[in-house]
Amino acid sequence: MPDHTRVTATTRSRPWLSGAIPVLLLLLTLVILPLESTAFCPSKCQCLGGEANSRALCADAALEDVPIQLNPETKYINLTVNRIRTLEFSLPFYMKLEILDLSQNIIETLGSKNFEYQSELRTLNLSRNLVSSLHKHAFKGLTNLLLLDLSFNRIETVHPTALSDLASLVELDLTNNNIVSLEDNCFKGMNTLEVLVFRNNRLLDVPASNLWHLHALKSLDMSLNLVEFVRNDSFEGLKELLALSVQGNVMSELDLSAFEGLISLKHLDLSDNNLTRISHPPSNAPSKFVLPGV
Repeated sequence: MPDHTRVTATTRSRPWLSGAIPVLLLLLTLVILPLESTAFCPSKCQCLGGEANSRALCADAALEDVPIQLNPETKYINLTVNRIRTLEFSLPFYMKLEILDLSQNIIETLGSKNFEYQSELRTLNLSRNLVSSLHKHAFKGLTNLLLLDLSFNRIETVHPTALSDLASLVELDLTNNNIVSLEDNCFKGMNTLEVLVFRNNRLLDVPASNLWHLHALKSLDMSLNLVEFVRNDSFEGLKELLALSVQGNVMSELDLSAFEGLISLKHLDLSDNNLTRISHPPSNAPSKFVLPGV
């Protein structure tokens, strides 16, 4: 019997085989296709670079969600000026991500563990959103993050473990939020932090118990808050601090011995307060001491 007759006879005797062949061919095709062919670039995005340096530029693209079909090897995603509200279930696809810009969206919450797979992330920009609180494990997984920008949000509360995974962080910007106080140990484990910006919040006191953990801190900006008094132990342990600004607060009296432990301090700005009396100037007065009007 010729070969084609045997094939026909086999197919007739096994009718399921004729339907299975196209499915098998489809599966084989999907396996053979290269990884990048499965990636998708949204219409208003620009996807650049090859496998080693993939970038997705999706600024002002009217997106309401983080796209999940981009190249999984993408290292840089710019999603600024969109309408993104949530990060839930959208980032696990991008484990090679190094820079993520989510500024100028309408994100109200960061949730918990939504960055758990971004261990390679170095820069995270979340400025100019609507975040009101940082929940438990908000940044879990970001063990190599260097820069975190949370400025111009509405943050009022920070859970003690929200920042606990940020062991490599160098710069944290909390400018223009609504923080009144911090629970103890919010900065525990952040031994590499060098720049901390609290400018224009509602702090009533220097968060001394948190600052104590920041042994590498070089610049601290607490300007434009509501601090009335600086205690003698407010800056204890900040031996590497070079610049300190408490400009624009509501202090009326100051004992400068509060700054004596700041042995590396070069710049101290106390301007635009309500100071009427200063006592005990420190023996290690900084080279640039800004205190106009007193």
